[in-house]
Amino acid sequence: MRIRGLLTALLCTAGLIAVAPASGAAPIIDGGYARSGPWAAMIEQNGEQWCSGSIISARWVLTAQHCIDEPGADYSVRVGDVDHRAGIYAAVTDIHTPGGADIALLRLDRSIDTTYATLGTAVSAGDTEHVYGWGYNEDGALQRYLKVARMSVTSVANGLIKARVGDGLTNGGDSGGPVFVGGKQVGVHIAGNKVDSSTHTSISSNRNWIRTTSGV
Repeated sequence: MRIRGLLTALLCTAGLIAVAPASGAAPIIDGGYARSGPWAAMIEQNGEQWCSGSIISARWVLTAQHCIDEPGADYSVRVGDVDHRAGIYAAVTDIHTPGGADIALLRLDRSIDTTYATLGTAVSAGDTEHVYGWGYNEDGALQRYLKVARMSVTSVANGLIKARVGDGLTNGGDSGGPVFVGGKQVGVHIAGNKVDSSTHTSISSNRNWIRTTSGV
């Protein structure tokens, strides 16, 4: 998600931390910093910050397939803290994809005890969603602290959830990040035009595969 200006004041509201801009900065803040994210997973490629994701059980992380498709690359995660540098490290031992959908399950080399994302399937046009990630801000800097943007669902069809900008918008590096409606993860972020809309893979359309693969 993008953010303008120096952040100098915090205001907790509706599960977000809203921020006040510095003097001279644009008055609109794109999204905000997440208050908590024990289920948050930052995906590393060859030890470098790469994508976002969520942990859904002790050894399984959910993310986007296009985040882990580099042949020969090593993948790992940092889990359980809005500051990914403080997250618990685990290496990825196995990667599972269903084929035909931009979604992936990563099996970890160790169990991680945290609060896991609860998966849901109920999402409709008109719903308010919250999408999380450590992607780039508008200045081209990857985020250290987890960001969240509120968006409005415009359609749910063909295995995809589409949404329009609310108080923020996704950017590169947010791919794989969880999309929540009503406190449950209903999607995995996969794309956006960086202007006014975003697209996510639907959990509902892949629920049986997730259950069969991970037991969740």
